[in-house]
Formats: sequence, structure tokens, C-alpha cells
Amino acid sequence: MVAAARAGIRATAPASAFTLVQWLLMGRIHFCKVGCGDCTVIQGASHTFLIDCYGIEKHASLLPASKSLRGVFITHQHTDHFAGMEYLKNNGYSIDCLIYSPYERRYNDNSVTYDEWKDFERLRDHFVNKGTKTWTPYRQDDVSKTFWDIDGISFRILAPFKDLAQSDTREIHDACLVVHVTAGSQKFLVCGDASDSSLNKLAKNTTNYCNGVLRCSHHGSDNNADLDFVKGANANYTMVSTEAGVYPNVPGATAMQRYRSHTKQAVYRTDTDGGKYWDF
Repeated sequence: MVAAARAGIRATAPASAFTLVQWLLMGRIHFCKVGCGDCTVIQGASHTFLIDCYGIEKHASLLPASKSLRGVFITHQHTDHFAGMEYLKNNGYSIDCLIYSPYERRYNDNSVTYDEWKDFERLRDHFVNKGTKTWTPYRQDDVSKTFWDIDGISFRILAPFKDLAQSDTREIHDACLVVHVTAGSQKFLVCGDASDSSLNKLAKNTTNYCNGVLRCSHHGSDNNADLDFVKGANANYTMVSTEAGVYPNVPGATAMQRYRSHTKQAVYRTDTDGGKYWDF
């Protein structure tokens, strides 16, 4: 089993399987099957991190027995990315650090409903009142440096760009976090629902921004699969967190063709291929 784990990709496994190999491996990153939502669990040597948490209740076996999460990244304030915070709240989990989109919602903002916005604020405030520290970062001034080094894992914030996120025509996907994770020799890029504008600007202003596993934007939507970005990602594997039939044209035919044409090894869809994990 250890030899198999070292080889790389495997279907999502329960936490008990993780404990059998953790003495030889630093950790594991899980891209969970949660329908048309997003949930990534990173199990480090000593800490657990989440990047979005929709449907985390279905994958509670991946969470630490201590119920202490070192960091939770919420790419943006849409329910299909943050709703799992309700489960964490109701089941007594603590969050040391909450890092989330710096978006500023405006009156009658059609890109995020008022109810969604207030629901996120309610959950955020619950954890803040319990001692959680918060950050709302824009893209780093120097992306060669890390935003956070911890537990042998390096996090970088490659988006949002402040000018796009604060523009008069902004929508919430323009302010979505794009999180680069380096863990051991593995590199991962988690895009949330970043807009084409954001992804295109990222591609034009960043080199070597993936070169590993790409967790693509917005469930494989055609509107969030900028061609320059997909080409520049130079991904070995692409993960599409999606479920056909929930929204029109998701996943989109154009987006899927781009991922398949510019991914070196394989493109995986959670609705047809299940969740996947990589060891590091």
C-alpha cells in the first residue's frame, strides 16, 4: 500500500488510510466529490487546512480528531464554497486562521445575493468570536515569496488583482482567491470560481503558476476557462469539481476541450471519476 501511495494519485480514501502512510509521507491533498461545489482538504504532518468547504460533512473522516483546523481559505462568498462552515460551527470545530475574498458587495449586487453575503458574515463572526484570526488578501506584491509557510506547506495568493476586484464593473468572481500550494515536490493551483478576466491577467503577470495539479475554475464553466491561462498552467492533471445537469453548460464543452488539450496526463471530473488525492 505504501508503494502505491508513493505513486501519486488515488481515489479519495478515509482518514484511517492516511494514518497508515503518514509516517513515510508528509501529507495528502484531497479534492473531494461534492457535486457542483468545492472542497479541498489538505492533511499536513501536524495540521489540517481547507480550501473551500462545501459538503465537508460528507468527508468528515478527513477532518482532525482534535477538531482544530489550522487554516480555512474561502475563495469567495458563494454558498457552494463556504456552506460547510455551518457544519464546522455546529460540530464544535475551531479555526485558527480564516482567509477569504476581499470582495466588497454593493447594493443590488447580482453576482452574490444579500442572503448569501449575510450568511457568510454570520458564520465568519461566529468563528471570530471564538478567537479565529482573519485575512482578506489581494494578490501578493511578490508572488515569488510565500503568503504562509507552515507544516512543510507553502501557500501563495496569486489572485485577486486589486484593480479588478475594486472596479466599478466588478463581480464577485473578479475577487475570487486563487491559491497556489507547494507541498513537498507537488504543486497545486486552486482557482475557486475566478473570472476569465482574473485568470487572463494572472497568466500575463505570472510564470510557472501551476506545473502540477490544476483545480480549475467554476466547475468547468466556459466563462472561467481563459485559453491563455489554461495553456500557461502547464498542468500534469486537471481536476474539475462539477456535476452535469445542475446548471446549463456546466461543465462547458469548450472548457473541457481546452483542459484536455493542454493537460499533460489526465483530466478528472468529480461527477464521473470521483474525488482524487495526491500524496506529498
